[in-house]
Amino acid sequence: MTFKKTVSLSLVSVLLASCSLVPNYTKPSVTPPQRWVAETKDAEGHEIPAAWWTVFGDDTLNALIADAGAQNLDLKIGVERVNQSRAALRIAGASLLPSANATASAARNSTNPVHGDTTTANATSAGLSIAYDLDLFGANHSENEAARATLKSAEYTHKALELATYSDVTEAYFNLLLTKKRIEIAQQNLKTSQELLRIVEARVKAGVDSNLELSQQKVAVSNTEASLAVLSQTESTYRNALAILLGKLPEDFAKTTTITAEGLQKLIVPTIATGQPSTLLERRPDIASVEQSLIAANANIGVARAAYFPSVTLGLTATATGTGLTNPYGTALGIASSLTAPIFEGGRLEGGVEKATSQQRELVATYQKSVLNAFGEVENALAAVTSASAREESLKTAVEEAQKAYDISRKRYDVGTIDFATLLDTQASLLAAQDNYAQAMKARLSASLDLVKALGGGWKKA
Repeated sequence: MTFKKTVSLSLVSVLLASCSLVPNYTKPSVTPPQRWVAETKDAEGHEIPAAWWTVFGDDTLNALIADAGAQNLDLKIGVERVNQSRAALRIAGASLLPSANATASAARNSTNPVHGDTTTANATSAGLSIAYDLDLFGANHSENEAARATLKSAEYTHKALELATYSDVTEAYFNLLLTKKRIEIAQQNLKTSQELLRIVEARVKAGVDSNLELSQQKVAVSNTEASLAVLSQTESTYRNALAILLGKLPEDFAKTTTITAEGLQKLIVPTIATGQPSTLLERRPDIASVEQSLIAANANIGVARAAYFPSVTLGLTATATGTGLTNPYGTALGIASSLTAPIFEGGRLEGGVEKATSQQRELVATYQKSVLNAFGEVENALAAVTSASAREESLKTAVEEAQKAYDISRKRYDVGTIDFATLLDTQASLLAAQDNYAQAMKARLSASLDLVKALGGGWKKA
């Protein structure tokens, strides 16, 4: 009964000491805005699902994200970092439990006196030792608390890495679709320019047009061919970037994945519910990760403070020996305790506390900065969504009108009511309008993607 009381008192001492040495944790105060400044009509949209990429309604994109989840090398690195943090927690937790070690030995001794027979004796021994650190001042508990928070931080960091990686895959896919669409527009324009070149050549032979018109149209054809060469290189760059994100060789990716220009127009631009600004802190895994790092730093202050105080270890040893002769078996039982107290450390202990405290203050500022950045990212994304939507609508109208203007100019040129320069102008205007509209469609998709990312990609803190 006395032993039980002693253990109970020791546990109480541990708890009291831990509370006294580890500062009380308080989440840094950051006042969220009352409302989003750049609020849009999408504010009343749909909640972002955990599989947020599905909101774009593209099966090819869904397959690419699945490949990235299985093969992306950054994600594999992130998984191992989580595993390392989990192992570190097991190591820290071991200090809260007794340690036990077993020993065994055997020896055979022979003696051969000058006169007499040889005598042989066998000696064996086995032992068990148990040690337990009382942790009276909570150093081990603080280390365990820090390791637990570090593990959570690593897990949240991995979620943030997943969000960033899948966003990169989605953006690379959008860029590839856009480039293919621009190539399609340029190819259509090249075909039109070549047809027009044949008409001009015929008109020159008939004496209707001059060599000036012919040279102008040849320049237009050459410029389109040059732009196609640049776009082809850009397509390769985006395709290779996407392949690397999927953990594949560009050659293998090109063989197994088919992406067409039509995909750009088939994508759905989602309407996104932004929610209240005050909820953002619970929807961003990167912010949650920083907070857990702050909790770990707070616990490390307790570790540094505990180093000022003595450490007490209780030990129990048991040994059994045998000689095989007159005393075949013998046993021994021992109980011991040790106390280690720092006397002079040359400023090491003070430096440890100062360092731990400074790291905690640094992470407070880091947390506050992360929160402010998050609010800023949402505001920027909201403004981009509004701007991209308006620009896309305007450029859609511009394409329709440019097509009308080109069709009219082509008919008038055929009957000779306008000059060739006017026709070239309307042709160039049509190409520019089509190209700008394609880029506007992609910009709106990218703005929606940025908003999804800024809002945490559907992640919620458990």
